[in-house]
Amino acid sequence: MLPRCDYHIHTHYLKCANGTMTIPALVAKAKELGQTAIGITDHLNTLDKLPLHGDIRRDLEALDAPGIDIHFGVELNYMGCDGEFAWSEDVRDELGFQFAIGGIHATYVSEYDLAKIVDNQHRHHLATCRNPLCDVLVHPYWFGKGGFDKNDWPWFDTMKAVPESYARELGQVAKETGTAIEINGCANLINPAYSAQFVDEYAEYLAIIAEEGCLFAIGSDAHDINRMDGAIVAREMAERIGLTEEQIWLPQAKPFVAAQ
Repeated sequence: MLPRCDYHIHTHYLKCANGTMTIPALVAKAKELGQTAIGITDHLNTLDKLPLHGDIRRDLEALDAPGIDIHFGVELNYMGCDGEFAWSEDVRDELGFQFAIGGIHATYVSEYDLAKIVDNQHRHHLATCRNPLCDVLVHPYWFGKGGFDKNDWPWFDTMKAVPESYARELGQVAKETGTAIEINGCANLINPAYSAQFVDEYAEYLAIIAEEGCLFAIGSDAHDINRMDGAIVAREMAERIGLTEEQIWLPQAKPFVAAQ
């Protein structure tokens, strides 16, 4: 049986999630959904946001016997095309982050070029896996539809645009580096911008990666309390592509806050 977990959850502190995502509320929701372990992973795009993660840490420390194991993580974003993360061992240790998830969050093109968009994604995916301070690659081939609509670009609505060789190379590099590939519920699977056909194609893409023997992480990427069920959908996808318990990534550290 696959673990009931969610290692990609945002809070209201960084403002990308709404006011429903307080620490006590999201912990209660995770328990309601039957999760046994979660990770708080709000954004650290720039170092000036680090104090807000201190607020998250204090809220976690205030929890008493939450009934669920909780880890303290962070989500990283590239500071420009082929740039760096706002992340180092010193930053990690300053607040005691237990793991990092991260990846590309932009197309990095000024004019529509589908091949270049895909190539940018793939290059940053590999770079993330090769970063020894990043444990999980987040939501491969997620895009914000608003950016496409604003520029009047054709929407990225098929995984057929991604060569199979890219999926296999990603799986190989992820296995070599011990990086997990995220199965993301809200960004890739229950995103209203994507069709059922896209989800089927995405399942095929993940299955190809899995053939290369790497690990996978399960995350909701919830920004609203009512979207935390995205982790359940991600878990169902893991089952759909035939993953075993041994193929599911879990944080190596002891929980920041233990269930009891």
